[in-house]
Amino acid sequence: MSSMITGRKFRAALLLCSILLPLQVSAVVDGEINTIGGPKIYDIDLMTQNVTNNTAGATIPYDYNLGAQYSGIATCLTSMTRQSIYYTATASLLQAGQTAGYLKLNDYMDVRVEIFIVGNQYLPVPFTNISNGTNGNPCQPPTTQFNNFDSGSRGKVTFMITKPIINGVNLRGSEVAQLYGRIGNTTTAMGPNPMAIIRINSGVITVPDRCVVNAGTPINVDFGTIPSSGAALDGNRHSQNVPIKVQCEGGSFATGNLNIRLGVQAPDTASFNHDYLATQGAVDRSNLGIVLKDTGGNLVAANRFYNVSGFANNQGTWNLIAAPIAQTGTDVLEGDFSASATIVAEFQ
Repeated sequence: MSSMITGRKFRAALLLCSILLPLQVSAVVDGEINTIGGPKIYDIDLMTQNVTNNTAGATIPYDYNLGAQYSGIATCLTSMTRQSIYYTATASLLQAGQTAGYLKLNDYMDVRVEIFIVGNQYLPVPFTNISNGTNGNPCQPPTTQFNNFDSGSRGKVTFMITKPIINGVNLRGSEVAQLYGRIGNTTTAMGPNPMAIIRINSGVITVPDRCVVNAGTPINVDFGTIPSSGAALDGNRHSQNVPIKVQCEGGSFATGNLNIRLGVQAPDTASFNHDYLATQGAVDRSNLGIVLKDTGGNLVAANRFYNVSGFANNQGTWNLIAAPIAQTGTDVLEGDFSASATIVAEFQ
């Protein structure tokens, strides 16, 4: 008798991710400035923003302000007199390719971060070794305290829609920029510790454009009991039909039929083939994935968008076929497994 495993559940859910970069570490830099009490943290609390102009290029402005000057300590290796203070700002996000001065926040939005620097007003991040234009800042070894920092105490953040959003976007804890300072122009290097950090806290961007998948209920696919033999899990046998009903309305959809593209967004893909969904279970599932195909037998790869035929009045059904698939030359351990993904839409 052959071994058997039980498969279950392929469901849709909304998931977004963010990236945090590691702190930089280096030796002491002559003139480096450290904020007393640690870096000033500016949390951009968007809460809920309702976007009515859900078109590419539309912007959402946001200002942040400490509301006062702050203190810092400069570490100098030699005596300095009448020096300017120099600032460098680094971006924790990649620069966007579409518009100069913007950083890529996610697939739907870019963000522009501007930091106030005395003498230069608001400068877009990133920038390097910018002087505050003053010459009245002495520093005596080993350290000198300053109590009147104004640069970096306020700034502007502008979100820009890069393509229309459907159903809204959930923003979660993204660090976007760091500001460093140094007294004197003895070097272009900065110390390891930022004076200020700008972060975007959790927030929800809501839009009038809505697409409802499967009438708002999860899509469940149960493969039942299947063999554990890898040869029998070839991505064709033990398949299940996955009809995905989509209805879009409101906002841009009210103007008429739009070109709607659909995709299967997977938080994890199979280690042996990133086109497949990853599976999880109580035992190692690294050699088992879920492959998706359309009714013509064409691969529907995870995390890609596809044109869907047969839509009318911005609604229709995307008929997919799901099947378990094992890594070539391996058998699968007995036990339950599951996979999850998100059905996402975009339109033009």
